[in-house]
Amino acid sequence: MSLVGLIGGVSPEATKIYYELLNAHARTRHGGQHSARCVFFMLDYGVMIGHYHDENWEAFKAEVVKGAEALKAAGAEAIAITSGTTHVAADAVAEATGLPVIHMLDSLSEAMMACGVASPLLLGTPWVMSGDFFAPALAQRFPGTPIIPSTEDRDMVGRLIFEELVEGVVRDASRDELTAMIARYADQGADGVILGCTELCMILSDGDGPLPVFSTTHIHAEAVNAWMTGKGRA
Repeated sequence: MSLVGLIGGVSPEATKIYYELLNAHARTRHGGQHSARCVFFMLDYGVMIGHYHDENWEAFKAEVVKGAEALKAAGAEAIAITSGTTHVAADAVAEATGLPVIHMLDSLSEAMMACGVASPLLLGTPWVMSGDFFAPALAQRFPGTPIIPSTEDRDMVGRLIFEELVEGVVRDASRDELTAMIARYADQGADGVILGCTELCMILSDGDGPLPVFSTTHIHAEAVNAWMTGKGRA
């Protein structure tokens, strides 16, 4: 397996899931005694969330680039970022390191197109849902049109992410709130759900609600594993 460097810590809860998934994929592909060949650089969530709330994206990107450069120095042959919001730094990472970036939106787009989804509901941090990065970057890869939740619904999803999931808290009442919201958008024409925050897979999965769920965490981890084993390269 090739050595992949992963940028984690935004938040640590999602990064743990990536590591579990990568090892599960390695066992499946290579046998029960194998594990994923990867190296992590963990960003400080407290620092990163401060930059997020201040909308200081230059400082945010600079932290991610420093992590990527450290991974390159450690021998990483490609970089993956274990956070939807943090993909805002993907292009800067590629430019600074010269390494391929295993981009979350590439594998997400492929998965949705394979299922014939055209109008997925986009869930994530408020900035992922309404900012000027995620949806436009997705549009470069995906021919459909994501549905953006209302301001009230974006606030609710953001509250669940920042006040519960990143703290490792998963509440049934919050899942019920999310699935009820998804049902409303299904009635308005949504035909899938993008979990654009990698913590959202902690509380939602396929079968929760009336629409197919596309977990960026699971889809991206599979793409990272494919790259490690040489199956995901051009």
